[in-house]
Amino acid sequence: MHRVARLDHPEVREVVPSHHCVVRFRQRRPVRERGIEAVADALIDVLEEAHVTRWPPAWAVNDRYTELWAVNRDLAFPLERGGAPGRYVATTCLSR
Repeated sequence: MHRVARLDHPEVREVVPSHHCVVRFRQRRPVRERGIEAVADALIDVLEEAHVTRWPPAWAVNDRYTELWAVNRDLAFPLERGGAPGRYVATTCLSR
């Protein structure tokens, strides 16, 4: 999946979901339609509506440092720099 979520945030302009993130999203948030396109559309929608913060939700705290998080209700996505300025990679999808 080569889809990019576009955000209106001063630091995070784009979020690219990793393969692992897509797999975890599909496990944690069932999509009613079949096919990778439906999953991709749903994941990009969730990421584009997410709130970017430096603090993880209390239920997502672990011992691994993550600079930024994209949080949308019961889903949290740790973000890592993606090379280009403003581009980040969502490494996984965590759920409450």
